[in-house]
Amino acid sequence: MSNRPPPPPPPGSQGRTSTPPVGFGPGSSPLAQVQARPLSRASTPGASAGAASARVTSPLARSAVSPGPYPAGIHQAAQHSPRPMASQVRPAPNLAQSPQPRQMPPQPPVAGQQFPPHPPQPGMQVPPPQMQGSPYPPQPGQQPGQQYLPQQYSTQQQGQQYPPQQLGQQYPPQQQGQQYPPQQQGQQYPPQQQGQQSLPQQFSPQAQEQHDQGDHAHHARRRLYPQQMAAAYSAPPPAAVPSAQPGQGGYIVPGATDGITQQMGNMSLGQETYMQPEQTEVLSGRPDLTDLDTAVPEVRLPPGTACVGASACDERVQRVTLGAIPRTDRLLRKTRLPLGLMITPMASEAPEARDIVRCRRCRSYLNPYVTFVDGGRRWLCNLCGLRNDVLLSMDYDKEANMQIDRWQRADLRSAVVEYVAPVEYMVRPPMAPSVVFVVDVSHAAVQSGAAAAASRAARDALQQMGDADGRAQVGVIAVDSSLHFFCIRAGAESQQLVVGDCDETEAWLPAPNDLLVNLRECYAEVDTVLENLPTSGRGGVGCVLGAAIRAAQKMLTTGGRIVTVVASPPTGTAARVDPAATELNSWYKTMAADFARAQIAVDTVFVGSHLGEASVACLARYTGGSVLQYSELVGPETGRAVAEIAHMVSVPVSMESVLRVRASRGLRVSSYYGSFFLRSMDLLALPAAPPAHSFAAEIAIDEPLPPVVFFQSALLHTTAQGERRIRVATLAVPTTDSPHTVFSAIDSRAVATLLAKKAADRVLTARVADAREALMHKTLEIFGAFKTECTKAASGAATQLQSPRSLRMLPLLTLATLRHPALRASSTERPGERTADIAHVLSLPPELLLATLVPRMFSLHDLPPEAGLPDPATGQVVLPPRRGLSAEELSPRGMFLIHGGSDVILWVGRDADRALVHSLLGTTEVRSGIIALPDLSQESGFELNKRVNNIMRQISAMCYQVWAPLIMVCPEDGAPHVRVKLAQRLVEDMDPSAPSYTQLLAQMRDKINRGNF
Repeated sequence: MSNRPPPPPPPGSQGRTSTPPVGFGPGSSPLAQVQARPLSRASTPGASAGAASARVTSPLARSAVSPGPYPAGIHQAAQHSPRPMASQVRPAPNLAQSPQPRQMPPQPPVAGQQFPPHPPQPGMQVPPPQMQGSPYPPQPGQQPGQQYLPQQYSTQQQGQQYPPQQLGQQYPPQQQGQQYPPQQQGQQYPPQQQGQQSLPQQFSPQAQEQHDQGDHAHHARRRLYPQQMAAAYSAPPPAAVPSAQPGQGGYIVPGATDGITQQMGNMSLGQETYMQPEQTEVLSGRPDLTDLDTAVPEVRLPPGTACVGASACDERVQRVTLGAIPRTDRLLRKTRLPLGLMITPMASEAPEARDIVRCRRCRSYLNPYVTFVDGGRRWLCNLCGLRNDVLLSMDYDKEANMQIDRWQRADLRSAVVEYVAPVEYMVRPPMAPSVVFVVDVSHAAVQSGAAAAASRAARDALQQMGDADGRAQVGVIAVDSSLHFFCIRAGAESQQLVVGDCDETEAWLPAPNDLLVNLRECYAEVDTVLENLPTSGRGGVGCVLGAAIRAAQKMLTTGGRIVTVVASPPTGTAARVDPAATELNSWYKTMAADFARAQIAVDTVFVGSHLGEASVACLARYTGGSVLQYSELVGPETGRAVAEIAHMVSVPVSMESVLRVRASRGLRVSSYYGSFFLRSMDLLALPAAPPAHSFAAEIAIDEPLPPVVFFQSALLHTTAQGERRIRVATLAVPTTDSPHTVFSAIDSRAVATLLAKKAADRVLTARVADAREALMHKTLEIFGAFKTECTKAASGAATQLQSPRSLRMLPLLTLATLRHPALRASSTERPGERTADIAHVLSLPPELLLATLVPRMFSLHDLPPEAGLPDPATGQVVLPPRRGLSAEELSPRGMFLIHGGSDVILWVGRDADRALVHSLLGTTEVRSGIIALPDLSQESGFELNKRVNNIMRQISAMCYQVWAPLIMVCPEDGAPHVRVKLAQRLVEDMDPSAPSYTQLLAQMRDKINRGNF
């Protein structure tokens, strides 16, 4: 061939060069060493200027430029370069002699250009796979200089198609899970893009060997011919090739795409995703109440969240409503779910930690979820992310002069710990446990038995309370229209001082000393005063309660507790309460704020009705106190009142406490619910914190969250022994971007508790009907959001109400909350009872609140053999299986026990076995009324009585001994008021204040379908 320079470009191709692409020509590669044949001008199609097209460069050069208007990864067919005349053909340069070959500038592909069909000839062998960027050998019928490029594909978007092969021929759009057509031996799929899925391929021995060496990712894909395409779509798919590591190496086996599918959850592949059938449930029929006795859903954390194998946070101390928190506020609002935290700081025992280690920035405490970095010299705070220096005391004990193992620290091995606070956490010496009894001794109180019951309860409480260190102090004030003080001296007769001029603003004490005395030194004298308390008054009309509690405040100079027993409406000037008034007296709320600052807690006990309970109860609501209410004290009810008041006073409480809640960055506490005084948005003042008091915090999301978030509550309190301690609880919760995961990890009992507390709090400032409507509306919103986000009937009407398995008990719990006395829509509810019930809903922990919402019903006539007897393994009494709370469960031949926490109902059928009745009650006569179940366990022939008493003691222990319930006997043909009480506890049946369970499901389904809730 001639080596003369090439001729000028033909007309119409100005600006283009006719130099062949680099790598084409003799010596470029073994597969490309094809001699150029001279062609005539007539046999060279596309040689004219109008038919000239852009020259195609190397695939490596093409991949370095933008494909222009075409989507990423979709490349058009190779371009045809202008073919020179036979006299102009010149050999390609030798790459060995040209280390810096000249490359052609990249040209964009021409829209609509296609590959010309080149079917394989008989006997022709398919060449082995080429390296990416190397040319294919010329096919029969190919002109010199004509070039084909390997095709590259990326993940298909919805509706996107492969490049056309023949005129009008297209690849079908891939659906989710559709396979590529099978290839011939030696042919391979194109190299995959990041996140792209492929299907099992057949490899030739050479390709398989190259794949095992890790070179498969660099192979180029062979183009399928039309005949091969037709055969591929008509042939069955090949079997999967086993792989030691599915999903790697460019091919996967069935079942290996779960992780990739989860990572691509937010990508639209042309098919929507819904919750699996095993994660949803159709709500119909009657509920299974045994779900309420199952364990709290476990919070599943990513591996390695805890720095050591530490124990998780006790669900009784701290639990969250969502086991997987939405990562953004937008997702949280989309699901309509409440995000809240239930906190019961003193619900369980906690190990004691050595010394206090805190973060310098957020002041959070060391916990099992911190990360040690820099070789263990620093620890990373899991709440704010600050690097803190590791203190020397974590690895060395100065007192013992020895090295210690930091991993044995209690705060690194337990999520709930307690520290002994040093003097830096004290502004004064710890206060002594002090209590002042303010007892109404007016004529109404004496006639109702309230004064006598208060006297017995106070004596029992002082006997049960004990005084190990001799620091407890006691004072007594009797109140009617005057104030009666008692000067108590050890070894001397007590002196009663009467103050008739009672002023709530400037109450004065008749004696500077001997009004608040040491319990151990003056126990006998105090007991005598309390014994004679009912007769100490003048029997007058009125109760100057305001002046009495103001005087008690002056007696408690360092803080303590005031226990008030009220049986008549408060009188006086500023503290007077009109029972018929609808507005509250703000004087009691102002006094509650003063008491909270002075570390004084107030417990209120009401005996009777229309006593201004709504106003007086503010004293307990803002000071961490308790509220008890008794309609009347007749017969066994007096013993019940005495037991409950004595337990309330004698139970060890945490005094002068403050509670602070911290959360990870991006989370914020928006509101609190419970009995407390709010100092700031993250600090609660608790003059008293009983073990059975709980607090709810509603959480808001301000910014996107990390994969795991943390909640930490710290209670600084003083024990009865005078120690200043800090109880710390840390809870870790994962986050997610998927609404399906959010709905599948809901703690329905915690959600129902939070919604009940919010509804009870709204009753204090609005109408009962508004609180009921808000509660029902929120429940409908939750199920409507689930239908929209996680079911196939997102926009259409559904014939049945679908629910995630985690929320299947929420409709029943909502119905039970609507029927609770605190929210019941009935004009027969007494104001005092409603006030006490609201206080219980706000302060009770979830397990106690659910016991009052959904009672336990047991059948006593067919108890299992192990029911009512201690379990040999655990020592706890085995409870019988729960029965449904419906009249359908009752049978004329049966006996049923309905335990609602604070009340117990015994239903006896008209045809019940009289021998069983005698074995339980000790008599065969059954009458309507309230009785105290006798204890006949020591006598023979009363096996059922022994087992039922064991069952009631076990349930009382599960309820922290808060209540001492009596038994209301309800024969099948008993008194109407007793049968009405029974109907109110059967929450699955219809009630005047709420529909039945099945009716509620139908109403919810219709409203959600219409979208008018």
